[in-house]
Amino acid sequence: MGLRWTAAVAIAGTALIFAASEAGLRLEGAGAYPVCDVGGEIKYIPSANQHGIGRNRNEWHFNDRHMASRSNWSAEAHPNIVITGNSIVVGSLESNFDGLLGAQLAKQLKDHYAVWPVAAPGWSNVNEMAYFDRNGDVLRNADVVVIEFMEGGMSGPDPWPGYNFCPSWRPWSRIAHTLLRAWYSGAAFFAPRNNPSSPPAMGMPDENQLERFKEFVNGIPKASKLIMFFYPTIANLRDRAAWRRTIAPVMEICRGAGAKCIDFAEVPDWNEEAYLADGVHQTARGTKTLASVLANAINEYSEPKISRPGEPSAQP
Repeated sequence: MGLRWTAAVAIAGTALIFAASEAGLRLEGAGAYPVCDVGGEIKYIPSANQHGIGRNRNEWHFNDRHMASRSNWSAEAHPNIVITGNSIVVGSLESNFDGLLGAQLAKQLKDHYAVWPVAAPGWSNVNEMAYFDRNGDVLRNADVVVIEFMEGGMSGPDPWPGYNFCPSWRPWSRIAHTLLRAWYSGAAFFAPRNNPSSPPAMGMPDENQLERFKEFVNGIPKASKLIMFFYPTIANLRDRAAWRRTIAPVMEICRGAGAKCIDFAEVPDWNEEAYLADGVHQTARGTKTLASVLANAINEYSEPKISRPGEPSAQP
């Protein structure tokens, strides 16, 4: 009797602790986080049609085309901007939506443009091209195309960074999710290449990928305005000669396409104070600087003529 009673109390106590922990995590908002689709040429991408508020403070949205946007993509929304990149564009998947580059760019442009960010943490330009291989209508319909380039962006497609950074499923139990994140956080120390906080593999662009990128850029409709921005890390800022050599082949493609080419290493307002401690990602002020410079470049093209879904297109 005593043993059975002890076992029953232990089971009941464990169940109570589990239930209380589960409820606490749910109240804290630990269950609200985006998930990713994994596989194919893209390798990984935030899943479509999801939104939430992580930890009861960070709002995130991904629309029907996997874009970090509150609105579903529409071919009728003009003028529009397609901006593609990695965590410089989209932050971490749980970053607060209003602080992201796409939202800040829309704000700088006084919401005259629909902004469609196509990005995932850790992506290279090769992942991005794979997206547009499957979503060519997004590119064909763009009034402005903005492409980010970082060192290593033409090395090859970045693989799925794992559950910790881009969960491919959402377990019912928030405790299970928390334990999985803790487990994979520890494992990341043994697999640093799987960390999307790091930039793509360093070095000169792969010749095959560079040729593919040239074809991609030349395939962007001539009616679309094209802007490419070259984003340096702190290490690149400190060795600008090496940085210029690294970006030279991509800069040549940019200029050959008649695009606006913006090297942030040469932007007067861009300096080491724009970075977080990792020397890669930008601060909130850095994001505002990026958005301001890009907005000025977009405004230099022409004043937008606005049409919305259901109205005649104003695309040039």
